[in-house]
Amino acid sequence: MGTKDEEEWFRKFYEGTFLIKGWRSRTKELLHSFSPAERDKMRGLLDNLGEKIGREWAKDNRVRRVDTPLLQKWGQDLLNAKRKGPDVLAETVQKLGTEVDDLLA
Repeated sequence: MGTKDEEEWFRKFYEGTFLIKGWRSRTKELLHSFSPAERDKMRGLLDNLGEKIGREWAKDNRVRRVDTPLLQKWGQDLLNAKRKGPDVLAETVQKLGTEVDDLLA
């Protein structure tokens, strides 16, 4: 990765803090929306998405392309999609994956 600070921020993104759920917890919540047959595929997509988002968000504020407001927006997008059902959630995960890839290109 990068610096010790970046590693610590990535850990906070992934594991969460006392006040905020991390990506691992959010992923677990989101996966409950899917049938057992769909979970492995979605877990892979969410793990990949989380790795990309978290690594970028953990960078120094002066260079990162994913900031906290964008992170919060994407989190809300995922929660809203979850409420609409697994098909909408799967579509949203795919859309966010494309958005993140475009942002990081």
